[in-house]
Amino acid sequence: MDLKGISRQLMAERLATSTMAIGNIINDKVLKPRNLTEIAEFLGVDYKWLRDGGNFEDAVMTDPNTIQSELQGDLISGEFGVLHKHRIDYYDVRAAAGLTGFENSDYPEIISSLYLTDEGMAQLVGKKSSDGICLVNVPTDSMEPTIRKGDIVFLDTKVNAYSGDGIYAFAIDGALFIKRIQKMIGGGYRMISDNEIYPPEQISDDVCENAQFIGRFIRTIHIEAVNL
Repeated sequence: MDLKGISRQLMAERLATSTMAIGNIINDKVLKPRNLTEIAEFLGVDYKWLRDGGNFEDAVMTDPNTIQSELQGDLISGEFGVLHKHRIDYYDVRAAAGLTGFENSDYPEIISSLYLTDEGMAQLVGKKSSDGICLVNVPTDSMEPTIRKGDIVFLDTKVNAYSGDGIYAFAIDGALFIKRIQKMIGGGYRMISDNEIYPPEQISDDVCENAQFIGRFIRTIHIEAVNL
């Protein structure tokens, strides 16, 4: 930093953090700094050299693809970064549905946000872009064992109508449903719960067309409850 004439204040402003936090990183008081990739890029030095140390002659800036290969296991971060550039917001699914009792339903409150790398998007979401993708909680056991109650699910909110057999979140007359929907040959649709204790239901074409589709489920993250 001294050789490049970069002050702690300038670095802190660039990383949207405090000068104290930058000082802790410089003095090796932080074992795994979350901003290491941004610091390497800002200083124009090699990420691996900055992380592991070594001769200053080795501190040659690597390209972003090399940095990404060094961080293949670090697919998700709680903060935006050079690599973690795909933001996915986490909502309460009932609030996202705009159901009665939730204020400001047009802009539901974000519980938290995650930032994924390109590799994280490919592995965890199966898509290249996070546009229209959000995370929601599942408050029902109707889709167990495929989706367990309490699981977190990636939801494609750009799907606002039936678009082929799949699992959807949708509302009919103010009631939230998370069901597998199949189109029937003779007309109408079948709503199926993977949990066998819930029998299938049939709805007409009109009901399905007028339903408020919140999105289609893409991937699920199983949550395990462990006593501590």
